Amino acid sequence: MFRNITTGFELTARFFTEELQNILRDRGALLILIFALIIYPVIYGIAYKNEVVRNIPVAVVDLDQTTSSRQLVRMIGDTEQLEVLATVGSMAEAQSLFYTGQVNGVILIPELFEKDLMTSQQTSVTVYSDAGYFLIYKQTLSGALRASATFSAGVEIKRMLAKGATINQAMERRDPVSLNTVMLFNPSGGYNSFVIPGLMIIILQQTLLIGIGLLGGTQREIGRSRFSIPQALNRGGVIPVVMGKAGAYFILYLFNVVITQVWVYKWFNLPSKGSFFAVMALIIPFLLAVTFLGLALSTFFNKRENSIIFMVFLSPLALFLSGLSWPVEAIPNWLNKLALVFPSTIMVPDFLRVRTMGADIAQVSNGVFSLWTQTIIYALLAMVLFYFAARRKH
Repeated sequence: MFRNITTGFELTARFFTEELQNILRDRGALLILIFALIIYPVIYGIAYKNEVVRNIPVAVVDLDQTTSSRQLVRMIGDTEQLEVLATVGSMAEAQSLFYTGQVNGVILIPELFEKDLMTSQQTSVTVYSDAGYFLIYKQTLSGALRASATFSAGVEIKRMLAKGATINQAMERRDPVSLNTVMLFNPSGGYNSFVIPGLMIIILQQTLLIGIGLLGGTQREIGRSRFSIPQALNRGGVIPVVMGKAGAYFILYLFNVVITQVWVYKWFNLPSKGSFFAVMALIIPFLLAVTFLGLALSTFFNKRENSIIFMVFLSPLALFLSGLSWPVEAIPNWLNKLALVFPSTIMVPDFLRVRTMGADIAQVSNGVFSLWTQTIIYALLAMVLFYFAARRKH
């Protein structure tokens, strides 16, 4: 018994070393397992580093050409969201600027704008924006609303002052219920702080799955046996095989965790409120669960390219079902249950609670338990599949 245990540890170390050597010899695996974890976060981080879209070029169609309409145009240009690139006299000119890509939105001030204001009649300002790009659409609409609301407030306050009200009375009547907005966890409303933390978890998962599958398919493609069960260990011989290989990927990805969770966070100044212990309590079972899932899936790939095609196909599904790009509450319940196959489905929301919102380990204990449960299930599944795969070799 003691001899078998000793032999098991020796074989685990052997398979650990062999798998690391296989990774370092394979340029494709190195690109996916190491360099992709540097390239992807940097590219996404640089692209979204400005957090929010500002100074969107717009054209204003001023059909009124009065003091009031020109004041509104200046107020639109003074917002942080918009920059008035051109003030034109017709919609045809504005359309030409829009369709040639010189502006991203058009704001129309109608005729009789000032006259309607002076006679206390309601008037309107029309905003045209490209809804195909939701960030531009949101900021264009937000900037136009802010400018028109401020302008409307000024008009209304002037009317009250003309009727004899004091400035304080006019301000209170104009805004009887003051709204105090506090943006928690992402004060700037930035897209970088919103998307990058969860996206890096998806990248960790998918690159690890692709890399493991790539190496598994490569070994089968060149005709080499992926592993052999040591006869001295009988049925338990598959354990050092799986554990040795899993250990190699786990150690490698601890290095990637440093890149994504320390370096990238520091460089792009991403929100980091959780404790190191709480973060690692999620990271460790997550990496193990993904590693064992990847090893289990690798037994089905007979060619190198099969793993890439299959895993790349799963990537958008994993991203969508994580709740990062679409609210979980809006996804059908049966699909949410199916999504639990991916460790990222559990990891992403709990990771964001810890890292972005400052939750402690007790508040994500269910997620930690679920990830360890997945780890055990996928480890057993990998052992079973490796065992039957090895039997087919004999």
